[in-house]
Amino acid sequence: MRNLYSVFLFCYFLTLSTIGHGQDKKDIIKNYLLVNFASLNLSATDANQFTITSYGTLKNSDYLIAYLQQEVGGVKIANTAATVLLKNNVVTSFKHTFVKNIYGNISSSNASLTAAQSARKAISELGLSNTAGVSVVNYATKSDLKPSELETSNFEAPLNYFKNSTGTFVLSYEIIVKDPASHWWQTKINASNGTLLEKSDLMISCNFDIPVVTDEKPVNQRSHKNHSHSYEKDNLFFNFKKDSKNVIVLDSKSNAALSATDGSKYNAFPLGVETPNHGSRTMINNPARIGTQKTGSAVPSPEGWHEFGGKIESKTVGNNVQSYEDGGKINGPATEDSFAAPSSIGTLSFDYPLDLGKAPIAYQKAAIVNLFVWNNYMHDVSYAYGFDETNGNFQEGDYDRFAGPTSATINDWDGDEVQAEAQDGSGLNNANFGTLIDGFEPTMQMFLWGASPFGEFLDVIPPSATELRKSYASVRFPFVAIPREGDPSIDSRLVLVEDDGTPWVSTNSTPPGTPAQSPDPRDGCTAYTAAGAVAVKGKIAVIIRGNCPFVDKITIAQDNGAIGVIIINNAPNAGPVNGGGVPYKTITIPTVGLSFEDGKILLDKMATEPVFGRLVDRGPLANLINRDGDLDQGIIAHEYGHGISTRLVGGRNRFDCLLSQAYEEQMGEGWSDFFGLIMTQKINDTPEQKRGIGTYVQFQGIEGPGIRPSPYSTDMSINDYTYADIANPAISVPHGVGFVWSTMIWDMYWAFIGKYGFDPDIYYGTGGNNMAIQLVMDGLKLITCGNVGFVEGRNSIIQADAVLYGGANECLIRAVFARRGVGALAQQGTSERRNDQVEDFTINVPLIGVCGNLTLLDNTEILFSIYPNPMSSELFIRSNKNAGKAVVSIFDMNGRQLIESKMDLGFQSRVDTGNLVQGVYIVTIKLEDGTSYSQKLIKK
Repeated sequence: MRNLYSVFLFCYFLTLSTIGHGQDKKDIIKNYLLVNFASLNLSATDANQFTITSYGTLKNSDYLIAYLQQEVGGVKIANTAATVLLKNNVVTSFKHTFVKNIYGNISSSNASLTAAQSARKAISELGLSNTAGVSVVNYATKSDLKPSELETSNFEAPLNYFKNSTGTFVLSYEIIVKDPASHWWQTKINASNGTLLEKSDLMISCNFDIPVVTDEKPVNQRSHKNHSHSYEKDNLFFNFKKDSKNVIVLDSKSNAALSATDGSKYNAFPLGVETPNHGSRTMINNPARIGTQKTGSAVPSPEGWHEFGGKIESKTVGNNVQSYEDGGKINGPATEDSFAAPSSIGTLSFDYPLDLGKAPIAYQKAAIVNLFVWNNYMHDVSYAYGFDETNGNFQEGDYDRFAGPTSATINDWDGDEVQAEAQDGSGLNNANFGTLIDGFEPTMQMFLWGASPFGEFLDVIPPSATELRKSYASVRFPFVAIPREGDPSIDSRLVLVEDDGTPWVSTNSTPPGTPAQSPDPRDGCTAYTAAGAVAVKGKIAVIIRGNCPFVDKITIAQDNGAIGVIIINNAPNAGPVNGGGVPYKTITIPTVGLSFEDGKILLDKMATEPVFGRLVDRGPLANLINRDGDLDQGIIAHEYGHGISTRLVGGRNRFDCLLSQAYEEQMGEGWSDFFGLIMTQKINDTPEQKRGIGTYVQFQGIEGPGIRPSPYSTDMSINDYTYADIANPAISVPHGVGFVWSTMIWDMYWAFIGKYGFDPDIYYGTGGNNMAIQLVMDGLKLITCGNVGFVEGRNSIIQADAVLYGGANECLIRAVFARRGVGALAQQGTSERRNDQVEDFTINVPLIGVCGNLTLLDNTEILFSIYPNPMSSELFIRSNKNAGKAVVSIFDMNGRQLIESKMDLGFQSRVDTGNLVQGVYIVTIKLEDGTSYSQKLIKK
């Protein structure tokens, strides 16, 4: 069947193929470096010390991207990269993280160990003494090997030069070790002595900070931006137009000549329905038949969703994804019954019942089908925006559609359809996605989510003081069920723990074993004092949040005889503490978390008299039924989004550009949230609307807070996070950092809708929503590996706009990002840290004046410029027209009005700000007609 499309596809790839067979790209780039090495802070000898790892394409096919990596003697230099943009064989942009004079920094070039010996060293250094379920990736065959097979197989692993602690580069093997605990460890092993130089987990876990948060990485501690005043609506995001249809287009305007029609039907959640709380399943007919095809565009799945290896599979297997249950945590289908077969024999109809009142095992087939559908949706939609064969997408076969030059480390890019594992038994309250370079199969693991964490699980009971006796809002931890009312209860006196105050030694510190301060003896991080051990035995231990993981606190309390644990948050306005972690021994006692405020009430009373409590669950029984992540389409799209961003940043033959262990400011979680938001958007959504992430699996309503620091919204009174916030310890790495980035590109998405309108055709529409998605996708391709951060991310989107739209939207893009602190004068610092940035709210490009002093927009026209920002003793407001009488007010971040000035806004007006102290403020301009504008300011 594939030959049916060859004529159609010939024209599609003709341009790219012509690009690929033109002048040698390496010579072009080498000549460019020889001319420009000084301005790039390189030496002339560096001009020939690189290899082209892959090529990529943009929506504008006149351009080609070459992804480079430094090398010496054919051996790559770890953590170096360059992104080179070419047009008509001319370099138009060269961004890099190369090392100057790299040849002189090489300290050793001989390997004493074989790849197999290094693999054994890696397994040992990772502490995997029990090798059951452990495997090592063999680059020779793109397959996984058991440790016992290393010496008898043709095992290969890449060699590279890695920068050690002395600043020189040593020869090392890159060994990928997969362990049964859902980790894919990328290790660098010294090729001379077998020491572990670096490890990073390639299996990106998106627990959204719920199960693995520790006291070292607090979340949801945000008290400094709870505003009491309201922001006025920002005209960047309004006056948008929408199609009259009431659904996002799936497959209308069918074009039989270009569409795949295989008779498939699925009872699943359609595009635009985020969770069972947001809408119902429906029978989806022939969803591979993408409707509004553009002339010359390739069909994402030309032979439907069930073609695999040249034949049609009658189960949830196809060229894009294999979907199956993995309750036995074997990282693969156990039997043929692990897949979902058609519900009607002889058809491709998949219609299985879904009863959410039952345990997830009862509707497992429905979950597998939904996971299959949504992985295919993600494949097809992202294909339409350029995540195709040439750019490293996920497919078993590429239909001979790879285009452009083929210089690459691995030239076999087939065989990497997603392995999507439903109701995976290797975890809880989680989901993850792991991928290597193009041609290696990725894995998506979707887990069940435990009982609702929210409730009133603590009663204070007699003989406690009367004023304390009530049920307290609390959060359960996921390790042990809280007794139901009527079951044997856990009643006891509450006892504040007392540890010996010695430093707690972190197993996750750098280097491992570094002591971490634990000065508060109430945090229960270390051994209890003798008196503390006696006091807590048979009691409910009360522990203050501190420096160590929650599992450490709970386990130590359990070892000292406590029958239950209450953990009190240590930050005001943060809500009840929750989290989990990976227990290092079986936990047998229940734990609940309390807010700082409720905890303080109890602690104050406990200091003077006994307080008694009961841990009890009297919530609805439905809250005890696990929820299935396979039914949360936002999470599925989020996970797949990790595959998109990992393959696009740095090109299809790099997977190390978005590792949070190396780059704290990388925004992988943010791009994934963005994909989740756009895939589940409804046509009647509005820019200021609250969009939570993970509300369903957290047992929240559709307007619940979700599992991010705040819901997504363009309304600054709902979500006022800016660039500076990523340095806040309450913002986690990588989820919190990604949340702030996604906030910005979500703003941009709505700003484009405000300017160009909304097109409900998510695949090939031409509205502002489609334009914004395309800019995000092409921006990913233009980011420099090793320099991934907010300023680079903004600049890459601006560069994508120049390539695709001739720069028509640069000022709009700058305005959106400046509103959140990534202005023209913002500084990113190193991508390795998230606390060295400089926030700025200036839109204008200094000395160039691309956008003037653009600050406040009305229907994309400049109305006011407010400057300088940061300000000192005075503030100026410049108007492009006589705006008439206005009231200019300045508020602090607590909503208190500090300045009110009535004035006529002519060409330029002045406001005295000399009495304001250093800090962050909001200025509002209210005109006589009631129109208001707001902007954030910084006082130096």
